[in-house]
Amino acid sequence: MNRDKSRLLLSEYGRNVQTMVAYLKTIEDRELRNRQAEVVVAVMGNVNPAQKDSEGFQHMLWDHLFMIADFDLDVDAPYPKPTPDMFAPRPHPMAYSQSYIAQKQYGANVRRMVQALAREPQSEARDAAAENVAKYMRQKSFEYNREFPSNEVVMADIRQMSNGAIALNTDTLDHTRLDTSTVKSGRRNSGRNASSSNSAAGTASAGANAGHAQRQRHVNKRTSTK
Repeated sequence: MNRDKSRLLLSEYGRNVQTMVAYLKTIEDRELRNRQAEVVVAVMGNVNPAQKDSEGFQHMLWDHLFMIADFDLDVDAPYPKPTPDMFAPRPHPMAYSQSYIAQKQYGANVRRMVQALAREPQSEARDAAAENVAKYMRQKSFEYNREFPSNEVVMADIRQMSNGAIALNTDTLDHTRLDTSTVKSGRRNSGRNASSSNSAAGTASAGANAGHAQRQRHVNKRTSTK
């Protein structure tokens, strides 16, 4: 039975080719072994006769011959002898640019913006840009935590990110308007979907009751006429 036989390394060539390759290893005469290897490669080429004479196909056949022999066959091939590493290369580990983010509610880009502003000389333009960043930070904190952050927390985070180079007044965010439409719209849509489902169920139920009442009146009418 097949389960009692050795595993086929390349099943497309069949077990007979694998047996012939195993026989090649037992031939002690090198010249005879080389000639027999060419015969085995010619037999292997019958899997695709249309490309049997092409250069690339011949190279592939010789590579497959060594693979079937488990790369343990000493013959003079017309192409460089392959190695197992060529067919199962190990990928190089990739370095990921990951770093710890203390304030996840803001994201890494906010930290980069604050650090870039901290390198700029102090000016009105830098303070205006920092105020816009602070407003954006408050908005992102609300989206992440679903609650209004205090001005002191946002200002303290900016000072920490900039290593004390940027110190804004907490009054900067007193009149900041937060856009909560995304959160509210999501809640409204979920409530509207539930209402629509209930309304559809009620309409279907009312239609079924009306149809039943109409059929009952028709039956009563026919009974009375009889």
